[in-house]
Amino acid sequence: MAGLAGTAVASHAFGQGTTAPPLPEIALFRDATESLFAVADLRRVADPSAPPVPPRHFVKDADEAHSLALGGPIPVVGMSLDDLFDCRRMDHPGARDLVAFSAVHRGFLQLMATSGITTIADLKGKRVAVDTDTGYASALFEILRRHDLLRGRDYEVVYAGATNLRYAKLLDGAFDATLLGAPFTRMAQAKGFRSLGSVIDALGGYQAIVLCARTPWLDANPAAARAMADCLTGTLAFTRTPQGAPAIDAYLAALLPDGPAELRAGIGADLFGPKSEFLADGRPHARDVEVVIELFNASRGTKLTPAEAAAAWRLI
Repeated sequence: MAGLAGTAVASHAFGQGTTAPPLPEIALFRDATESLFAVADLRRVADPSAPPVPPRHFVKDADEAHSLALGGPIPVVGMSLDDLFDCRRMDHPGARDLVAFSAVHRGFLQLMATSGITTIADLKGKRVAVDTDTGYASALFEILRRHDLLRGRDYEVVYAGATNLRYAKLLDGAFDATLLGAPFTRMAQAKGFRSLGSVIDALGGYQAIVLCARTPWLDANPAAARAMADCLTGTLAFTRTPQGAPAIDAYLAALLPDGPAELRAGIGADLFGPKSEFLADGRPHARDVEVVIELFNASRGTKLTPAEAAAAWRLI
């Protein structure tokens, strides 16, 4: 974890002193999205004329993300589509103003468990960790339900915070299983933990992180919103060029300064390779959104309609 923390600290320094207009801060989870931003920072080190990169604030859990999305002061928040739907139904004066203006990735999510657990059925009687009851938790609970494991009857739910925090606590033995995304999935496997399968394979699709902002801010700052979305899609395109390889190598070296070459290569392939779950054009897949709507309604007993879900988007 020291290498990952070092990447975050360095990311705020890269690109300083250039003449490009600064971007506003973004609040996000320390997940795959930060991998793209970190590579974008490293690109700016080599080429100060490269597109600007926003400073980042890493949230400790979904509750903090919700609070910032609805009340600021950070104008842009990266969180799951499920969380966006939840926020828009909250009793808050700005709830209906909150929209997604770009889709980032499909989650990279795998159900990771301790080495003694070999099947999902083995989770009966075990401790299963989530961030909060929203977001990825809905997908996890549904996957377990499909294996006849019911919350409150067959397993204990542990609340353990954001992805990077759950990774550290999984390694420490605080619980038996949790959903993790790249780069943490392969890092956990290198520590002897086992993947019980991916969310997309289990559910047939899934839209994870979206960039969210309230419409008054988007109306006043369209160029900044566009530049922030372009930073992600442009960096992904950059990683697929020969010029992107040194920046990827530098990111992986900062992430895992003592990690073996094979592990670094595997993480690089997960994030930036042909099977990457980043969305190259910032647009979600229709089926991925449908899956989230289905999970949302099933887990909450609501009737979120496609039209209501569509109102939560303002793609730029």
